[in-house]
Amino acid sequence: MKTYRKIISIVLSVALVMSLCIVQAPTKTQAGVKIIVGKKLDFDIGSKETIIVKGKAKAKSASKKVAKITKTKKSKKQTKITVKGMKVGKTTIKVKVKKKSKKIKVIVRPKTPKSLRVGLASATSAKLTWSKAKGASGYYVYRSTSRNGAYAKIATVKGTTYTNTGLALGCYYYYKVIAYGNKKILSDDYSNIAYAKTWKLVWKDEFEGTELDTTKWTYETGHGDPYGWGNNELQDYQPEYSGIVDGKLEIRPQFDYNTTTGKAVDNSFYSTRMYTKNKYTFKYGKVEFRAKMPKGRGTWAAGWMLGTGAGGGWPQCGEIDVFETTSQIAKTWIPQSLHMKKFNGMPSSSGNKHYDSVIADATTAFHTYAVEWYPTYIKFTVDGKQTGIYNPSDFTVEEVPTDDMSVWPYKYPFYLIMNCAIGGTLGGEVTPQYWTKIATNGNIETYQDKLYFDYVRVYQ
Repeated sequence: MKTYRKIISIVLSVALVMSLCIVQAPTKTQAGVKIIVGKKLDFDIGSKETIIVKGKAKAKSASKKVAKITKTKKSKKQTKITVKGMKVGKTTIKVKVKKKSKKIKVIVRPKTPKSLRVGLASATSAKLTWSKAKGASGYYVYRSTSRNGAYAKIATVKGTTYTNTGLALGCYYYYKVIAYGNKKILSDDYSNIAYAKTWKLVWKDEFEGTELDTTKWTYETGHGDPYGWGNNELQDYQPEYSGIVDGKLEIRPQFDYNTTTGKAVDNSFYSTRMYTKNKYTFKYGKVEFRAKMPKGRGTWAAGWMLGTGAGGGWPQCGEIDVFETTSQIAKTWIPQSLHMKKFNGMPSSSGNKHYDSVIADATTAFHTYAVEWYPTYIKFTVDGKQTGIYNPSDFTVEEVPTDDMSVWPYKYPFYLIMNCAIGGTLGGEVTPQYWTKIATNGNIETYQDKLYFDYVRVYQ
């Protein structure tokens, strides 16, 4: 009997355990929500992402302003939900299958900045520009001294430009930009990497001392060959019509005027011209002339360069006029020009290539006139602001534009020239207007003007 009772007790105990197990086993309706795709969404503003849920599901965004559900497609086995990023921020998507639900975290980021470009704003500063990134509240700028090196954040800006100042001369600087949005949410990636190499000062004349440094410059004298330097100029160039005064080079054009006839005296025109030919030439770089123009009517001031190659004389050798004045009476119109076989201003050419600036105080204040000469293009500036770019590819059908010598003789070394002509094709009519009278001898009056150079510098 005892044995029988013991067996009954064991059977009842097993039955009770099985009953409990059956009651606690989950049913299909009690199962958790299964996310097949899209357990966490992290994407750009304007982009779309997909959530795939097992079974028939419903979905709701906690913030439609941040992430909006644009489409829900259901089948027997799964539900496909499309979500679009509307605004930079964070939110959740609540997915519900029958009585069970689950929240999916969502981050919507600003777009990645594109088209980062870097150019030198001065010898020691670089200007960055990039395209506006959708959803960005601002941008972080990063810099490194090597492309694959460590980048440090150097600036936070709201716009799409930034100028990095205080750079060392002759160094490479690499940059990249990342966008940030609401609550400092960053774009998914950085912009492209762009770099600039700062110019290194390689040659200069600051015009110190009391005399022109003839180890750097040679005086060019005479009336020119053909007479008038090919431009019908009037002056005879001689060294004594220049000098170093208070740290500046003065070129002093001069002529005599007959008050009886009301005309300039023939063969009384003098000035100075000097160049670095056979003493200093260079290929590619940046040249700065800091100068103050003469105002006298008929003066033709210039800081310029001539080429040493291209298999011929002018214009085949090429010419770069960093600045010059014209017959304009006010002397506020300052062209910067290029001459070559195709473009040289002569009747047989296709015109001229010049980039003009109006500088109201050109005759009363110093300005920095510069050219940046690269292997494939030339850029002119005044006081650091771009005034024009010459690209040979715009004027040739050659596959390699710089191989066309008619539009690109700028692959040979050039030398520097400073002078002030009188009269000629660009100087125009000469009268005493705006000149300074320095002497009177009977009916003969002597007039003089001054072209000033503060410095000439070459960077590479």
